[in-house]
Amino acid sequence: MPGAVCGGISTGTDKIRSGYGNGDCLYFDFEHLVFAVADGSERFPWASRDLLNRLSESLSRSGAPDTVLGWRALMNTEIYSEQKYQHKTTFSCVAIRPEGEGISLIISHGGDSAVTVINSLTGSICQQTGRDMNFAGRSKDIVDVTQYRTADRDIRLLLSTDGFDDVWRFCMRQSLLGGARDVFERYPVDCICEMIHGILEENRGRFEYDDIGFIIIDPYRTERIGGTAVIMGGTRPYEEQQYLLEYASGSHDRWVPDGQWGNYDEVFAGAGIRVLVQ
Repeated sequence: MPGAVCGGISTGTDKIRSGYGNGDCLYFDFEHLVFAVADGSERFPWASRDLLNRLSESLSRSGAPDTVLGWRALMNTEIYSEQKYQHKTTFSCVAIRPEGEGISLIISHGGDSAVTVINSLTGSICQQTGRDMNFAGRSKDIVDVTQYRTADRDIRLLLSTDGFDDVWRFCMRQSLLGGARDVFERYPVDCICEMIHGILEENRGRFEYDDIGFIIIDPYRTERIGGTAVIMGGTRPYEEQQYLLEYASGSHDRWVPDGQWGNYDEVFAGAGIRVLVQ
């Protein structure tokens, strides 16, 4: 979404060598202004997609709760409670609600992915979830559900899996970026995904990284679009292998306007992307 949202996934270096799936999965719900990341295990990488699909189905049926208690109840009765024990996955989610001149962020979190609220002018962290052991599948209840209210129009939201830390540390060591403030000064929000992809391509083979999944949001510019939700990632080994065979050459690289998405279902599916019907 121009100036407002971007997100992307890159499969980890060892995952490609070993023929694993990609457990990172991203969820963009523009009708309910809910965004989430999940990170499944190597054994069951699709567990993250199952979790986020269930979240989408719940929101489609009942809408997004508007309180912390409502979100905790939703998570613990319909989302976390239904995840199989062996399908362990992280979960980090933010629901954006306009409130007068400001916004309210309801943040739900379990595991070692993260939601970070950053001031784009200073690069300082205003709020960040901690790492815990409340993975979906292993825990039937989510504990960390909080509300963050702000009227600061300079904040940006970063939802990320742990692989994002690998590329960020490399950028800092190599002085490729001057920190978060430098990134937001140099790149519009919707271009940061392409910038990260470029860094990975230009430095291929120079460092190891886990699966990288992230979403970056300017919550004040994000627009509500009815009936629109997208899920990407959480792919099985054969899906990743097929992607490498058919997509790595760049033959499918093109911009597809949202009005034409229905004509590209198969192309999207081959890249691990699905437009959800709500």
